[in-house]
Amino acid sequence: MHQRQKAAILFGCAVALAAGAYLILSRSASEGPAVRQEVATPSDKNATAPAWVNTGQSPTPDYSAIDAMARNATPAEEPAPDMPRQAIEIREDGTVTLTFVETLTDSLLAGFQPVGSRGAPATTITIKSLNLLFGQELSGFSVSGDDLGASRRAVLDYVFTPGMIRMLHELYAPVLMAHLVDSATLDERTYTVGDTIEERTLTKAETAIMLRLVAQRTEQTASALRAVNTDPAITELAGKYLGAAKAVERANLQLQQSIDTGRDTAETGQRLKQAILQREQVRESIITRMRDACPGCPDSDLFYLAQWSYRRVLTDPDKRTAAFAEAADALDDLAKRMRDRSAQLE
Repeated sequence: MHQRQKAAILFGCAVALAAGAYLILSRSASEGPAVRQEVATPSDKNATAPAWVNTGQSPTPDYSAIDAMARNATPAEEPAPDMPRQAIEIREDGTVTLTFVETLTDSLLAGFQPVGSRGAPATTITIKSLNLLFGQELSGFSVSGDDLGASRRAVLDYVFTPGMIRMLHELYAPVLMAHLVDSATLDERTYTVGDTIEERTLTKAETAIMLRLVAQRTEQTASALRAVNTDPAITELAGKYLGAAKAVERANLQLQQSIDTGRDTAETGQRLKQAILQREQVRESIITRMRDACPGCPDSDLFYLAQWSYRRVLTDPDKRTAAFAEAADALDDLAKRMRDRSAQLE
């Protein structure tokens, strides 16, 4: 009985397997037509191997240019080109050397503060500071001898004439501009930035500001010199001030003698007060006349220039006053160059 059941089960499994195979084969045949292709007959020509099998390979180098530049569907934005450097023919005067230009550049940059004590860019350069620098040390001037006073007079006699001022300006103005901008943007130096001290170069924006500040001082100096040239009373008052200053010294000496000898100091004291008052009145008159030509100039610079101009005209008034006018024109041109260069850097 059990054998019959086992045989029936085996027979059923065989029938199921046969039916499944039939279904699979019939489905594959119906999904797409059978591809039939005629078999190609081999060619009668004898097959040959490539030539390099018998002769060997001989690689030839390729020296043609290879473009390995990275490609991008969106072209990159090109950076703005730097300001071109102008080629300048540098010539040197025998007395006023290129060291003068270098020293002046160092002084202008040393006086610039990217952030001053009031929180804004500032310059500490004054007419007096520059005049003392070049007048006392004679930096940049080729002189001989150990007598500083004689050397200073020789330099002034050589430089302070209309023709020489014009020649030196044409010679050195382009050199100064190029050296000033290059030194500011390329050479590291110490700057006051607010409450800190930084050793670095100036940015283009800071260099532009520096040029504008120096240009303003230069224009002020030009206005003051032009006032000296057009108003002879300024130099006359400057001479009068020197006389008033000596009167103060004499009155002060008399007062000291009265004190030392125990005499009454009321008279000598009053005399000193009057001398000081007269001296200050003359000083105020000088500043007032010069301020009319240069409203924004510092009083100290105006007064210093008046005294300086008086000393210049003592020997040859006509020649020296003409030099004031030429110096004013040269300074105005230099200030314009600075403002133009500042605009290019912004």
